[in-house]
Amino acid sequence: MKRKYLNTLAALILLAVMWAGLTYWDKRKSSEPAKSDANTTQEKLFAIESSHVQSFTIRPREGETITCRREGGNWTIAEPQEVSADASAVSGLLNSLTGTNIDQVVEAKPSNLKDFGLDPPLATLQVLTDAKPAQFSLLLGDETPTSGGVYAQVTGNPRVVTLPSYLKTSLLKNLFDLRDKRAVTLTSGEVQRIEVDAKGMRWTLAKNPEGVWDLVLPPAVRADRFAVEGLVNRLQNATMQSVVAEDKKNTGKYGFSAPDLTVKVTGPGVTQTLVLGKKENERYFAINSALDHVFTLDPNFPTEFKKEPGDLRDKNLFSFSAFEVKRLEVETPAGTRTFVRQPQNKWKQTAPTAKDVPTDKVETLLNRLHDLRAESFPNGENLDSYGLKKPAYCFKAQFGEKNEAETVDAAKAGDHIYARRPTDARASEVSKTALEDVEKALKEL
Repeated sequence: MKRKYLNTLAALILLAVMWAGLTYWDKRKSSEPAKSDANTTQEKLFAIESSHVQSFTIRPREGETITCRREGGNWTIAEPQEVSADASAVSGLLNSLTGTNIDQVVEAKPSNLKDFGLDPPLATLQVLTDAKPAQFSLLLGDETPTSGGVYAQVTGNPRVVTLPSYLKTSLLKNLFDLRDKRAVTLTSGEVQRIEVDAKGMRWTLAKNPEGVWDLVLPPAVRADRFAVEGLVNRLQNATMQSVVAEDKKNTGKYGFSAPDLTVKVTGPGVTQTLVLGKKENERYFAINSALDHVFTLDPNFPTEFKKEPGDLRDKNLFSFSAFEVKRLEVETPAGTRTFVRQPQNKWKQTAPTAKDVPTDKVETLLNRLHDLRAESFPNGENLDSYGLKKPAYCFKAQFGEKNEAETVDAAKAGDHIYARRPTDARASEVSKTALEDVEKALKEL
């Protein structure tokens, strides 16, 4: 009998717990916002534009308080420490705050804010503006039972409302979320020179007076525009994965004394040196001479900088496209021939004799010339050894709306074919069949 009474008592206790749970669920469920009519006009949470916000403070229930201020058009994090803010991250937070509509008014005069996680709140967002209202605060509470929204309250108004659930993620940011995470703060348009030292492999890229990138060996040679753009974009988009120290007082443990990579970036009146130390847990420790802290970068960052100088040279001898060429002069051991584009996209040979020539045959010749591409770069600068002091072949093309002109010399030296622009200090070795392909196209004309 005694055991029977114990079983009965246990069943009653279980029933009481279930009843209490259902009662709480019903209460919370009754606070769940009903689906609104699509034609119902939704109320803005705050009737103010984000451009009027001058500062905001995020006070989470747990964690450190973050304060951001607008200073001279730029955003700065003032608390818990003064660092530059990520303008796009701040803009996203403010746009979420000022662009949000209220989903539902749950209770106009709630008797107990604890039921909604608002006493104390999950987080409080305090905002100062240069408009009306001059200041306001938003309290965020628990998620609704189905997690479709989050309970909230604006100070000065007793009602409890629900907001879209994504707002919690959009507004509850920590220091790292809001700080400027750029590893290099120069913009792509400001970069004028890049010097790289990858454990002894050194090279330098520099913009010449015409704004074109050169690879400075020395001498300066044409750099591959697309390769350089990739490096500049990599620098601009390099983002810190974490901040491991706010100062550089004890950096010995990060491997900076024997760096894996050093990149010196120069812009108008400013130079920043990015140093990558040792790799640990799929990240590189890094410092920038222009920044105070030690941070980490993703393990793929150094890849594009660990290149041989030859990989950065422009391998194309001509840059024109066949459709934009207006005039072509070809000099070979057999003589000189000149071709001029006529109206209606027709071509005419003007020297040594005048005659009409098939457009498709001229385009084939242009394509063969455009295909002249360096396969390797000899180290020597003595043009005689490459047959380029008095080249047997010379190709001149005039093209484009600005009537640009490019000239390429070519010569045979033993079993090799070499070519260069007259402005190039060094020769390039091209395919052994390159000149044969050009001569074949000329014969068909």
